[in-house]
Amino acid sequence: MYLYIRMKTPKTQKIKNLALPVKLPLLPGSVSTARSTCGKPQCPCHQYPAKRHGVYYRWTGFLDGKRTTKTLSQTEARECQARINNYRELQKNVDGLIRQALKSAPWTHR
Repeated sequence: MYLYIRMKTPKTQKIKNLALPVKLPLLPGSVSTARSTCGKPQCPCHQYPAKRHGVYYRWTGFLDGKRTTKTLSQTEARECQARINNYRELQKNVDGLIRQALKSAPWTHR
């Protein structure tokens, strides 16, 4: 899939069509792993870090403007990471367009 953008070139004012490649689906945020202790005071997880429970996979991002963490299965974590990679690639392409636009911003022609 491609994201099409129409823009005027700064010097000639001709309309130029740009196409950014977009891999779907997209997901902002990050995936992390954690090991944790339980609520049982006698459990070895409290004394020995190597005995902690887990590995637990977590997605962290923003939902409705609030930072949110969701616990995932390993399969879900892999899928989320692939979507995050797609999102970051699109973000990198858009950032490149913005850098180009700033080079030809109106204040650069003084």
